[in-house]
Amino acid sequence: MHNRKQLTLGCLENLQVNGDLDQYHVVVIDDGSSDGTSAAIHDQYPMVKILKGDGNLWWTGAIAMGMEYAYEQGAEYFIWLNDDSQTEPNTLDLLVDFLQSHPDSIVGASCYASESGLLVETGFKGRSRVKALENEVMDVDGLSGYCVGIAASVFRKIGAPDAKKFRQYAGDGIYTLQATRAGFRAYILGTAKVVLVEEKDPIHNFSDYVQKAKTGNLKSIFQTIFWDYKSPYHLPTQFYYHIYKYDVLIGFPLFTVKLFSWLVRLYV
Repeated sequence: MHNRKQLTLGCLENLQVNGDLDQYHVVVIDDGSSDGTSAAIHDQYPMVKILKGDGNLWWTGAIAMGMEYAYEQGAEYFIWLNDDSQTEPNTLDLLVDFLQSHPDSIVGASCYASESGLLVETGFKGRSRVKALENEVMDVDGLSGYCVGIAASVFRKIGAPDAKKFRQYAGDGIYTLQATRAGFRAYILGTAKVVLVEEKDPIHNFSDYVQKAKTGNLKSIFQTIFWDYKSPYHLPTQFYYHIYKYDVLIGFPLFTVKLFSWLVRLYV
């Protein structure tokens, strides 16, 4: 996390209420925050391990740092948890129990939007985004990284997520896809639930995202949408994503078509 003190403290408070801080080893990656996040965590939750970055880790680099540290400590399982994701009681237990009964697997919790209460699509199968209802276990090719349990055997075989090609976006989906292509299984567990407490930007709708980004001249808008790591349409990330997911013969033409479509909608 980076300068998200209230969200991070809220996440830790939720884990404490659920009893998870006493049961699990919790590691927070503070990527160069200047809002006093680390000091507040140290004062309120001294049992939490804090690892610090210089502000250039972004999401994937922070996840990679945490996994590498946990692996060095002998962890059998890793759990990714975004600071805007609040688990319901027993969610982490359900993920660990599932991993214990399904060796060499990855499993994600079902995620619900806080205001609407609607179930969010947090996995994908082929080109379709999918979700798991309360009593379902959904087999998937890859997962979003809100709350995901991962067997250490995955890390031993494929290492950490690629923080160079996928700094902020797609690192979670590509990593879990890389794992399933390496022979591991990935699932969404409907009984394990997480509430997303921060409303998300409509990142899967380019036109909506453009409307939020349209400030300044065309050059600055282009840079904001296509060259900023904070943007889901960051072009190098999108290029690597399409090449890895679909291979060069399909991925490059698909990326080119999408880029042309985005440019038309941006400038017309």
